[in-house]
Amino acid sequence: MGRLSENEKKFILNLMKDGKSLNYISKLTKLGKSTLYYYYKREFGKKYKDLEIGCEESFIGELMGLFVGDGYTFLDAKTYSYTTRFYFNYSEKRFVDEIVKLFAKKFNKKPMLYRTKNVLIVRYTSKQLFEFILRYVGWGISRNSIGINKKSRTVFLRKNKYPRNFKIGFLRGFIDSDGHISNKKMVFSSASKKIMEQTREFLEDLCFKEFRFSFYDDKRGNRVGMYHISLRKAERDNFFKIIKPRNLVKLNAPAGI
Repeated sequence: MGRLSENEKKFILNLMKDGKSLNYISKLTKLGKSTLYYYYKREFGKKYKDLEIGCEESFIGELMGLFVGDGYTFLDAKTYSYTTRFYFNYSEKRFVDEIVKLFAKKFNKKPMLYRTKNVLIVRYTSKQLFEFILRYVGWGISRNSIGINKKSRTVFLRKNKYPRNFKIGFLRGFIDSDGHISNKKMVFSSASKKIMEQTREFLEDLCFKEFRFSFYDDKRGNRVGMYHISLRKAERDNFFKIIKPRNLVKLNAPAGI
C-alpha cells in the first residue's frame, strides 16, 4: 500500500465525513477499498456509526411531521448513498439549532447542518433512516411541467393505527415545518389533499373543533393550489398546551408581519 500525501488523505477523509460510500470513493480515487478502510478505521473506528432509532412515539410522529412538511429522501444509485434532508429558512436558525440538538440526542448521532443561500439544510446519510421514514410516509407519482416528481402534492401517511402521542408529535413537526404560527393565526398548509385530510383527522381525534379546512387555487403560472387548516383563537391555548410547537419565530414578531 503506497503512502498517501496529506492532501490526499484529507480529501478522502472529507468524502467519508460527507457520507460517501467506499465504493464511490474507490471509483473516484482509483484506490482499493481495503486501503480506504484502513484510513477509515484510523480516523473513525472499526465500523460506520449508523443512527440509533428508538420507539418513542412522540418523536417518531414529530420526525414524520417534519419530513412531510419540508423533508426529502433519496437513494443515489451512483454513490450508493441514502440521503435524508430537511429544509428550513435561515430566519428559523434558532429553531433549526434546536432540531439539530434534538436529532443528535434521539439518534445518538449529530446531523450535518449547512447553508445554501437563504436555506438551512439538516442532513443525514443513512440507509436505516431512509427505510424507517418510508415505513411511515409515502407519495405517489405527480409530475410538474418539466417531468419532475412533486412529493409535496401527493405525500401521505401510510395506513396505521397511530397512537395519541404519535399524533401529537406529528402535528408538532408539521406545524413547525410547513405551518404558520403568529400572533394573528395558526395554519397548517400543504399541496397534498391526502395529508391534510389525515391532519384534520388527527386534530379531531385530539378533540380540536374550532378550525376551518379550505383550498386556495393559485392561478399564477405553474403554481399549485394549497390546502389550509386554520385554527381559531378559541383553540390557541389548548393547542400550545397539548401540541407544544417549537418553531415560534413569528409568534412574537412586530404587528403587521
